[in-house]
Amino acid sequence: MTVADGHGGARYWLSHIGSKLACEIALHQAERKLTRKLLSHSAPTSTELAYWDKWLKHDLPGMIVKNWRNAIENDWDWYDKSPKREAEGFSPYIYGSTIGLVVLTPHWWGCTGLGDWDLVRIRSSTKSSPINAELINSEDAFSTQRESTFSICKSDAVERFAERSSLKTIDRNEPPFALVISTDGVRKSCSTDADFLTLAHYLVSEVPTPSISGECNVLDEGLDRITTEGSGDDVSVAIGIHGLLNLENTATTS
Repeated sequence: MTVADGHGGARYWLSHIGSKLACEIALHQAERKLTRKLLSHSAPTSTELAYWDKWLKHDLPGMIVKNWRNAIENDWDWYDKSPKREAEGFSPYIYGSTIGLVVLTPHWWGCTGLGDWDLVRIRSSTKSSPINAELINSEDAFSTQRESTFSICKSDAVERFAERSSLKTIDRNEPPFALVISTDGVRKSCSTDADFLTLAHYLVSEVPTPSISGECNVLDEGLDRITTEGSGDDVSVAIGIHGLLNLENTATTS
């Protein structure tokens, strides 16, 4: 699952296309690799895990950035531009975007990306902790400049993925959990990180499973409200669930 957020500002006037292409390319590259490689149902060896860790930190980012740059150049060639825009010429910055990707398999899960997105892990509720959620990957931990963000459009984009990449094994007896990845506008709409974790928990426990078409009106309405009443930023959320998750007597399977 993947989310992306095109940059605001006049310089990035085609970032809505850049973010869409970033998501499509990231999913395609991940699915293509995983379909070929994950043919065994047995737990991976340490060597295999090291292979996937390297793939998340270096190999996959390289393929994403390479194919994204090819895609935006092709889009520019075909885009119906005004004479003024044509005279300005092409630049990757025009399509600038963040990108966050989560891979969830039977034996491990991992994430990679760059820019301002957040990842939360939520476990089944217990009597001692009805909201068992933790913010496990946030740009705040990697950026010294709070209001600036790394972007797929920058020349050093490939190198920036590694610091936000990680891989975690899933033990046979691992309790069920959910992973919620969201663009930064969601957390910035909350007063505190604790409020953000409560919101993530709500999204997992209360939002119904999307229809076959992928539509989920409750989630769409909720995200629209976050945008209009919160940060004002466009927001995207993706949720993945491993096992039978029990959150305050609400069970969801995936």
